Amino acid sequence: MQRDRARTIFEKSHPGRRAFVAPELDVDARPLDELLPERMRRSEPPRLPEIAEPEIVRHYNRLSKRNFDLDTGFYPLGSCTMKHNPKLHERVAALPGNARLHPLQNPERSQGALQLMYELQVALGEVAGLPHVSLHPSAGSHGELAGVLLTRAYHEDRGDQRTKVLTPDTAHGTNPATVTMAGYEVVKVGTNADGGVDVDDLRAKTDGQVACLMLTNPNTLGLFDRNIEEIASIVH
Repeated sequence: MQRDRARTIFEKSHPGRRAFVAPELDVDARPLDELLPERMRRSEPPRLPEIAEPEIVRHYNRLSKRNFDLDTGFYPLGSCTMKHNPKLHERVAALPGNARLHPLQNPERSQGALQLMYELQVALGEVAGLPHVSLHPSAGSHGELAGVLLTRAYHEDRGDQRTKVLTPDTAHGTNPATVTMAGYEVVKVGTNADGGVDVDDLRAKTDGQVACLMLTNPNTLGLFDRNIEEIASIVH
């Protein structure tokens, strides 16, 4: 049975409807060509839906109910971001001093946020047993790419010409995409009956051309791989 198709917000648009009316200017108006150079101005108006605010709210609320979320059910995947985040953490993340901080704001006026980020880096380093931590990657897949590029730089600095990266056949799709973007060949490792890495297959595919193994633990199936120490010893 085909799932009901939701109408896009553009399909609900009606000429002349508005969700917001800007107040009258309390300053002198200036021509647009004085404010923006021609290369930054549109040649034609943007195609925006014309729809009332209540209908906008209903539209996106209705779409959101089609999604699975942690507040309504259990989500066991180990490598995704849909884990439990305490509601207090969301409140802290939304504090104006953090959420409204401009990327180009003067560092002297951003010391509180910078201290928070520094202390987070130190804490993550202690947990992971690593000497340095970076908060620059803005998403999980971005972090994957940063890690593989670091691996590549490490091997190149040593004069090693590695060509392959191992990934479990159950890995998230961003894993092979990351490997390809970093210029490596993707080699998939099989899964055993318990949902973990097939150690024999890993051992057979680990050779002098392997740069690293991409692995999350718990894995993408939400299972903790009990052979993680043996896996690490094989790869290293």
